[in-house]
Amino acid sequence: MRLNAIWEASEEYWIGIIDATYGIIQTLLVIELPIVILKTIENQKPQSQLIIGMEIGVTIIGYFAIFTIIYDIWLHHKVLLYGINKNRVFIILTGWILFASSLVPPIYYLVNHYDLEVLMGDHRHDSAMTFASIAIFGIITIVYLFSAVIAKLGKRQLGLTPEKREELEFIFGTSSTKVLITAFIGVIGLSPLTYMQPPIGIAAIAIITYFPINFFKKRHRR
Repeated sequence: MRLNAIWEASEEYWIGIIDATYGIIQTLLVIELPIVILKTIENQKPQSQLIIGMEIGVTIIGYFAIFTIIYDIWLHHKVLLYGINKNRVFIILTGWILFASSLVPPIYYLVNHYDLEVLMGDHRHDSAMTFASIAIFGIITIVYLFSAVIAKLGKRQLGLTPEKREELEFIFGTSSTKVLITAFIGVIGLSPLTYMQPPIGIAAIAIITYFPINFFKKRHRR
């Protein structure tokens, strides 16, 4: 059957889908950035060029942070393609990861849009701003969670090499750790008492991707 043919497709087939999808997602971020910058310039009240430049710089940092997170997800997703069976769960979770990742650029665009309104003193869409901020942290949490699930299920397969099993163990641990950290930053950053102005929370998550933090690393007894 055709579905069986998809499950048995080569790794090159899946790599092509993964690379193409994430390539489009990153392209959307690049396209959105100048639009956000132009809106920032057009909607600002007369003020010093230094302040406008600082606001543009903050916007660029936010988009770089999102780019870094998507890049991190893409790298881990590609590693999961090699050396494990592409069963039904893998296919379903891969589809959901790609779908959730594709939502990141438009939702982060909304975060910047509503944040700009707040900076201008317009609070008519505060609830929309809160919803968009919750959504961006929620989506990133879900994507890392699905990556951890794929790695966990992959470890249970028979015939894995020790290197591949260790690789999957690493992805499971780091992805699970990012789930906890992202959820924690989201809750803390959106709390009225500890509110963090965008893109502080997203930038913090991006920085974490550069370090192999693993709360679930097993300690081997000597």
